[in-house]
Amino acid sequence: MNKKRLLIVDDEPDTLAVLKEGFDQEGFAVTTATSAKALGAALKSAGPDSTDLIILDIDLPDMNGVEIARKLKENSEIKDIPVMFLSALFSKEQEREYGSMLDGNILFTKPYDMNELVIVVKMLVSDKNKILLVDDEEDVLLVLKEGLEEEGYYVAVANNGHGALALAKSEHPDIIILDLEMPDMYGGDIARILKEDPDTKDIPVMFLTGMFLKEEDKKGGRLIGGYLLFAKPYDIKELIATIKKLMGEKASVA
Repeated sequence: MNKKRLLIVDDEPDTLAVLKEGFDQEGFAVTTATSAKALGAALKSAGPDSTDLIILDIDLPDMNGVEIARKLKENSEIKDIPVMFLSALFSKEQEREYGSMLDGNILFTKPYDMNELVIVVKMLVSDKNKILLVDDEEDVLLVLKEGLEEEGYYVAVANNGHGALALAKSEHPDIIILDLEMPDMYGGDIARILKEDPDTKDIPVMFLTGMFLKEEDKKGGRLIGGYLLFAKPYDIKELIATIKKLMGEKASVA
């Protein structure tokens, strides 16, 4: 199995050493750079297909990281390489306020949780079909996540609407399974915002909710607002079969 290749850019040697060691232990192939110039040299030397993800500090000595990311997106050979910002310029409160996004790229603030960082990096570079689960009930998330992972899917989770919107934009899952009753936003509004955004409008959305009885689910033809509906409690095998069908329909259209 080929290792996923990370290019980490930071002008702090200690930060680079810690990140490199952590991702080496997780089975990644890691290249490091300390400036925008060194980043450009590394990409040129390795070739456009040699990097799966760039983890980029913002406060670099020769160019602001946000500007670097914009220039990378303007280069047709490397524009599809995902970029993640890892920076001390923002607080955790600002990270949450921005929805963990900055200029269209995912944002992590320092100090960071290495385990959390690894999880998101693995999601970004995964070759598996990705599913985003959105529910404010932790037990529902854990049970469904485990069932889907056993089927070979890569699963991201969010427990509120704003987190769901941020993850949908940053990780672009193959399907979103969405509860209707969220603490900060109605699920129907989340789905509408996703459809209005060019970056997320083509992601299939499925509602999984306790707001309807099974009988109402079946009488309605399993549709609400044009979206597929599953009522809780659900049959996991039936749910997975439907997900596979949606994935197949998406693949056949693409």
